[in-house]
Parts: sequence; structure tokens; C-alpha cells
Amino acid sequence: MTDDVARRQTFNTAIAAIMELMNKLTKAPMTEAQDRAILDEALKAITLMLYPITPHVCFEMWAALGESDIDTASWPTYDEAALVEDEKLIVLQVNGKLRGKLTVAADATQQQVEALGMQDENVQKFTDGLTVRKVIYVPGKLLNIVAN
Repeated sequence: MTDDVARRQTFNTAIAAIMELMNKLTKAPMTEAQDRAILDEALKAITLMLYPITPHVCFEMWAALGESDIDTASWPTYDEAALVEDEKLIVLQVNGKLRGKLTVAADATQQQVEALGMQDENVQKFTDGLTVRKVIYVPGKLLNIVAN
């Protein structure tokens, strides 16, 4: 978003990124006070990011969020270290059909994922008595076991 607005001046992709963020926020849980605080921070960041595109609307939104002066507010920043995933969700398939999901360490090797996938109860059920012909692994996403 920052690069789209500041350097490239491609507002269409900036707005698309904000819309994607808003869609994720609408699906986020809102059960605890901490959830509401996260939503408030996200709305403030979105308002700041939209400010160069729609200044008058954002000025009013900023005031509605309880803030004083949007003109002196600093541009939102992020922590790259917080964006690093510790775990990945791997989809398990047997002959192209979904048979389970597996959570593995983000740095797990293909051999480790294959071993854990073959230990899965549902995978064993659908490969029992069959010969594994091929294993297709898409790093961090998918393990498909082809058997007949």
C-alpha cells in the first residue's frame, strides 16, 4: 500500500489492497476486548492510508475514531518480524482428493512433511493396501499422494 501510493502512484492497487484488508477484518472474531482494540487500530491505519485518496471523508472518519488531527498523524508502519509464520497448514490429498490437513513448522523439509502426512490416520485409511506411485509436494501448501 505504501509503495503503491508514495512511489508508484497506482491508486487502484492501493484501494484493492485496502478492500482486501477490510474483507479480512469483517471475518475477524469480535468476541473479546482485545479483538475490538485490534479492530480500532486497523481502522485508524486504514483511515490514514485512505487519506491521500479521500481526504475529506477520512478527516471525518478520523474524528469519529476519537483522534484529533489527521494532518499531523504519522503514516502506518509494520513489523516485518511479526509477519513471519512459525507454522504452515498443509493440505493432504490422496489421488487429488482432500483427506486432511496438517500443521507443520514453517521450515519443515519435504521429507518431514511426507513422513507426517503418511502417518495421518485418514491418509492411511485411503492408501491402505495400495502402492504409492508418486508424491507431489508444493512447499508450504500441499501434499498429494498418488496411489493405486
